[in-house]
Amino acid sequence: MKKLSFLFVMLAILLSACSAPGSSLSSSGAQAWLDQPVNGSILPLGVFPLKAHARHVDGSGITRIEFLVNGVSVGAADTDAAAPLVYAETNWNASAPGEYTLIARAYAGSEFSDSAPAAVCVSQEAKEPVISPNGDCNMPEAPAAPAEGTLPPDKATEVAALTPTVTPTLASPTSITPTATFTSIPPTFTPIPPTVPPTFTPVPADVTPPVVDITYVNPPTLYYGQGCSTESGILTVEAYVSDGQSGVGQVYLVYGFVGAGAEGIFAEMTSLGNGYYRAVIDIGAQAYNFYQGANGSIGIAVIGNDGAGNSAQDTAPDVPLIFCPG
Repeated sequence: MKKLSFLFVMLAILLSACSAPGSSLSSSGAQAWLDQPVNGSILPLGVFPLKAHARHVDGSGITRIEFLVNGVSVGAADTDAAAPLVYAETNWNASAPGEYTLIARAYAGSEFSDSAPAAVCVSQEAKEPVISPNGDCNMPEAPAAPAEGTLPPDKATEVAALTPTVTPTLASPTSITPTATFTSIPPTFTPIPPTVPPTFTPVPADVTPPVVDITYVNPPTLYYGQGCSTESGILTVEAYVSDGQSGVGQVYLVYGFVGAGAEGIFAEMTSLGNGYYRAVIDIGAQAYNFYQGANGSIGIAVIGNDGAGNSAQDTAPDVPLIFCPG
């Protein structure tokens, strides 16, 4: 496994089109995401699971994730401070209708950082979580059901065309006196073998991280500016990730504009099948916000998580980024 070639530092500018949703980064070095619920959700009354994950710019150091509703803690979970990416969840009893603001808070020792807030509604009318179509607490209207016993005109015609016309025929009645017959059945007995209790072999806990290997980075040099083609700023990264015991969970591309205060931007990678994953990022559309016409470079890493919470990462050499004047 190759050593990480760049340090994740404070995000000065977050672009919503390219960074992971619901994340924030403070001077503490912690970064948190509220995965569930999403902003604009309408939730039913009762218990609802809150989920979040977090990381630290130094690659490890997150000790706890806490969940807050309207600024009040509703649960927290200690995390593995040595892991590069940690996960936590807790149940929240949404017992009263109304509007609520939820955040996830990641702790790095005594310091912490909050996720972006998620505004949700709790409604007595909701039977399951839905997304508000208008950003308010009104439930989306369900389509009107057809009147009982009626069909749409096109379906009624189709059913009539497929229904055969049958003319009933009546047979002449015949007086038949049935004769009862009885056949005796001898009893049978099948011996039942004794039941042997099953044996169970305990399965050892999975503490082995997944295999993560960056297999493809293209192009070898990126360009941005009005004097460049759009395609010259598109970065494609592919990686192989596998885990034979617990299976692969999430796979993230982590990239950054080295030396420009943005070196920890997350993008979830898409599965290509057979253990391969891909992410395509428009670096050219973002670069001017960080380098303002200067040359720079893009740092690249891939983080893979398995189903048991183990994580591993691989890095690639920095990709040069060249400005093309218009």
